[in-house]
Amino acid sequence: MGTVLKDGAMVEVATIGREGMLGMSAALTRDPSPSAAMVQAEIDTCYTMSAEAFRNEMDRRGAFYDLLTRYGQALVGFIMQSTACNAVHSVEQRLSRWLLMAHDRVGKDDFPLTQEFAAMMLGTSRPTVTVVAGTLQKAGLIKYHRGHVTVVDREDLEAASCECYRTATDLLKAVTDGSRISGAR
Repeated sequence: MGTVLKDGAMVEVATIGREGMLGMSAALTRDPSPSAAMVQAEIDTCYTMSAEAFRNEMDRRGAFYDLLTRYGQALVGFIMQSTACNAVHSVEQRLSRWLLMAHDRVGKDDFPLTQEFAAMMLGTSRPTVTVVAGTLQKAGLIKYHRGHVTVVDREDLEAASCECYRTATDLLKAVTDGSRISGAR
């Protein structure tokens, strides 16, 4: 999910996979969201529901409501963590974090990724991504060839990432585990 700027540029604010959903703003308002969603990799199953059905189910205040309320809280925390990450961490750390997040969501070692897409998601230039991806490849963490990346050494890729990967992952894991999110009352 990304924020679209007036000039048409887009920067990622969250990576959403099997654990999440898009369109939560439909529960709050009928106005369109100021964000855009892009699909990076195929998945086997994707469910949809109308905004009206979504609002009706949320109004029931049942298990669906409880799960999505926890997810919404985790997503806000994830976006806050991503904002901090983009402000203070190196492009190498941020690319490593992004690759790990994509790897988690795709569920396989090899997935499509163009340098142009990575640059857009990280809010940096394509030449910068080229250099950083080359550094990760030379270190044996990934293989990169013609729009496909393969995670070769996940453990060392996690070490190359910043703490934001673990923090964001823990926030989202709390939703799927059904546990309380740290700091929630």
